[in-house]
Amino acid sequence: MFFFTKLAGALLKPLTLVMAGLVLGLLLAAFTRWRRAGLSLVALATLGLGLISTWPLAQSLVAPLEQTYPPLAVDEPLPDDVTAIVVLGGGGVDAPSLPLTAQLSESSLQRLVEGIRLWRMNPEAVLVTSGALSTGRPQAAIAADLAVALGVPRAQIHTLPDARNTEEEAAAYAELASRLEAEPGHGAFHRPVVVSAASHLPRALDHFRHAGLDPLPAPTAHRAVERPRNRPGDFAPGSHHLRTTEMAWHERLGQLWNRVRGR
Repeated sequence: MFFFTKLAGALLKPLTLVMAGLVLGLLLAAFTRWRRAGLSLVALATLGLGLISTWPLAQSLVAPLEQTYPPLAVDEPLPDDVTAIVVLGGGGVDAPSLPLTAQLSESSLQRLVEGIRLWRMNPEAVLVTSGALSTGRPQAAIAADLAVALGVPRAQIHTLPDARNTEEEAAAYAELASRLEAEPGHGAFHRPVVVSAASHLPRALDHFRHAGLDPLPAPTAHRAVERPRNRPGDFAPGSHHLRTTEMAWHERLGQLWNRVRGR
């Protein structure tokens, strides 16, 4: 199932679909009698690539996802019953020759920094890092080492090194919470603060609730930032905007897949 979902996600990316349209259009134009249809498909695919790579369209797609949960206020304490802060994985690479900050993706680094900020508001809580990598050390271990380097005691950190996706992260944390609650002197761990990209949190919290937990959202890594659309490059295609569109599309597909499975 894991391989199937990853393969489907890769094949259904907007850029993949656009490239498929371009290739099909060129083949139709070059090797069949449907030359006009092929050229029309090439034109539509090219126009689509330009549109999904612009800031206005990318922001309009990701903003509804990011606005689902407001950020946790800087000057407000965490609820008293929060005993764990879970930082979900967002990608990385095991490269010992690089500094720890370079081994985590941009989103992973933002999530971890936000998690540490929240932990400093409640240093009695445990900080949980998560995420596996296809090769080498898991992302959870890399994030834990960076958290220690930034001042979090190793004894306050737990890792979920085998979780390959959000569903597995939720299940792994639920198992960890049960173990921690069984230890003498520990409180309840069923209401963790879950830190992730703002666009990812709606789907992530669905998985945590399905696992029997009562998560509190802590969004970060926002990409839809309100500002006047008056810069020269606002309507020019860019790879950053394409990435934003792909993130929004990925989350919508994930939500649809959850609904199909009754989640």
